[in-house]
Amino acid sequence: MTAVTLTVSLPENYRSLEVLQYYGRDQTETSEKACDDGFQKALWISNYPAYFAVKFNGTYASIEADVDAQLKKDNFKSLFESIVSRVLGLSQPVSEFESIAFADHVLRRMVRQTTGLRVPQAVSPWEALIGSVIGQQVSVVAATAMRSRFVKGLGTAHSSGLYCFPNPATIAALSADDLRAYGMSSAKASTIHRLAVSIDSGGFSLETERVSNYFETLSRDLLFFKGVGPWTINYTLLRGYAFLDGSLHGDVVIRKKTQQLLGKSMMSAAEVEQWLAQYQPWRGLLAAHLWAMS
Repeated sequence: MTAVTLTVSLPENYRSLEVLQYYGRDQTETSEKACDDGFQKALWISNYPAYFAVKFNGTYASIEADVDAQLKKDNFKSLFESIVSRVLGLSQPVSEFESIAFADHVLRRMVRQTTGLRVPQAVSPWEALIGSVIGQQVSVVAATAMRSRFVKGLGTAHSSGLYCFPNPATIAALSADDLRAYGMSSAKASTIHRLAVSIDSGGFSLETERVSNYFETLSRDLLFFKGVGPWTINYTLLRGYAFLDGSLHGDVVIRKKTQQLLGKSMMSAAEVEQWLAQYQPWRGLLAAHLWAMS
């Protein structure tokens, strides 16, 4: 085992609430768990089961991390600094959005309550993508239960007892029918299997490329997979890449919160999409504020 500890500085107005909610969804605590002041998460590092625990202490966060392998400690520590910073959303340019929001007579009322909000990130785009497919057209409770069964059944346990999310190679080695044993519909199982096979074979990649239109290209490529639509893509981009401009007008909660914010009794997905369009390139971050709106 290789273990490290580190400390990460937090912005003065950092909100830990959304992070604790995101990593505290699974009451069975299969691959992650949260408490009042922190959370724990299992993940893969260099194909080995690993784990980190974050504890919030006002203006900083304390992190303990380890991997079930002997790795170079300096490299391991540097890697986890990067992972934790991304997961906590520390590099997201939220002040730019807030300056616009406070100048907007509609958004101002909401953002006064949610100032400092950042979008918590999944530990990998793969986990964000498959979590998005599992969450299609079901409640958060149902999606969380399904995801827990999936991870417990096919994931790998770290020495902490938490399970690492099953990787593409594990899923590709099964059949789509095998995945249905974890409560998935035939359509979801087939979609997840197709994605895993394509990634495992090298036909498709979720790795970020340093090109200006990468997210546009990735979105277009994902649409070729049957069972992957705009909501799944935009939610994946938001949670997996911190892409803050995906329009989540198809999200039921976003529609309801938009209606509430605008004082309207009914809005269609198309109407919400049209309203969100004026806030490019911040539509995904705006959705996160709507989710957090009281």
